Amino acid sequence: MRRFFFLFLFIYLAAPADAGETAATITLKVKNGKKASIAFTLPVNHTVFWGAVREDTLNGENYHIVLTEAQTGFVDIRIMNFTIRLFVQRGDNLRLYIDEDNTERPLAIEGNNKAGQEAFTSLELPYPGNLVPRYKGDSTAVLLEQHVATDKKVRLNLFKVLYDEKKIDKAFMEFMQLNLDYYHASVLSEVISGRYALTLLPEDHPGYNPVFPADFAVLWEELYKEYPVNNIAALKTFGYNPGFTSYAGNYIGSYLSWIRNKNKVVHAVSRNASTELNETFESIRNNLLPAVAEYLEAGILFTELGNEQHFSDLVKYADHFRSQYPKSGYIAYLEPLIEKANTYYDKVKGEFLPEQKLLPGYSSINSFGELMAPFKGKVVFIEFWASWCITCKDQFDHEDDLNRFLQSKGVEHLFISVDNDLQDTKWKELIKYYNLRGSHIRANESLLRDLSRIFWQGKGYALPLYVILNRTGYIVESDAPRPSEKRKLYSEIGKYAD
Repeated sequence: MRRFFFLFLFIYLAAPADAGETAATITLKVKNGKKASIAFTLPVNHTVFWGAVREDTLNGENYHIVLTEAQTGFVDIRIMNFTIRLFVQRGDNLRLYIDEDNTERPLAIEGNNKAGQEAFTSLELPYPGNLVPRYKGDSTAVLLEQHVATDKKVRLNLFKVLYDEKKIDKAFMEFMQLNLDYYHASVLSEVISGRYALTLLPEDHPGYNPVFPADFAVLWEELYKEYPVNNIAALKTFGYNPGFTSYAGNYIGSYLSWIRNKNKVVHAVSRNASTELNETFESIRNNLLPAVAEYLEAGILFTELGNEQHFSDLVKYADHFRSQYPKSGYIAYLEPLIEKANTYYDKVKGEFLPEQKLLPGYSSINSFGELMAPFKGKVVFIEFWASWCITCKDQFDHEDDLNRFLQSKGVEHLFISVDNDLQDTKWKELIKYYNLRGSHIRANESLLRDLSRIFWQGKGYALPLYVILNRTGYIVESDAPRPSEKRKLYSEIGKYAD
């Protein structure tokens, strides 16, 4: 089963190349022709769109990447243990040499702005959210700003020296200036939005802080004035978007919320993920320039569709995006996910099949003994799962074979979900989507506690888990093989069913 993950994880999605003449080339030369996977992200109309990732395999010593005019700009390449960042301009012919045996210089870059490309690649630029602990001790906005400014100065000086020595051109220097401006603005925004988030926690939460410091509030306002979200040029930088919508995400999700509270504007509080998603799209459309809104909406759609959540809502937003931006360069990367969402929606909008049975009164079943009473005298195979458990859903690829085997042996198939009440709709949808034939229950809190006591020593629960009960109701396998391990699993079940 192919899965799509996000936020600073790279999603390997095949997408068509942009049409157009060759504007630049990148050639990779790997010593000894080592076979390796390669993933590279090219710009979409010069913007940094992490969904535009392509995956391939390096066979032999050389690999060529051809860029059209619209694909010039920031390029990210992942190969073997290397993460390579480049700023590619029209006419560039960059050559990358990889030699893992060369401990002093395993990677060398030749071509335009050679020194700058190598400095950019070697520069430590963690995801901004991962840097929050670094500034935890900065108790005032002044200290925080000074601390981040010092880090920025150190990074920027590397390129200022190269520029003064004429080792990089003006365009490269301007890119790095804008890149580091927004990168460090993202860091500041992450730290400040984290402080604000403490005021929104429940009062009984140990991290709750009712006061958002006034000096941090002032710095937040100054930050978004100096480095506006509505800056189309910034969309071309890694700094604006080191993951998906980091800087703009804080603006939409936190900053505007604080502004509304500050101005005592009544705003409905999101009660579920669907409502929150709708509010996010509305806020983007109401506060951002069309080009920026297009960029952010595409990023959110790619992330949410890749997470395989809220498909029913996302189909609607995707249709709106295509009608609003019919010529968008991002559509090519969204289409495979939209098609998956439509398939999902078509499957889940109908009724349950006769083979998909919700246990009667499942919400009132409070113990494992009570749950298993209807299965007395039967061998039972249990799958513990949840709508958010990716490994659980990966195993659903093997359900057809498993179901045929269980039926042939007269074995009952029971699915126990540990989803909470807010995930009730998702739980039912996934039963239909994956065609999970058998008996189903979503455990209430009392049953969950009993299950945790029996199967996880009262320490929560670890998923997935597969269990076999014999005809007397005794747990004979408390950690059975997975459905993908067919030979082992079927052999275990056969011991008690034959």
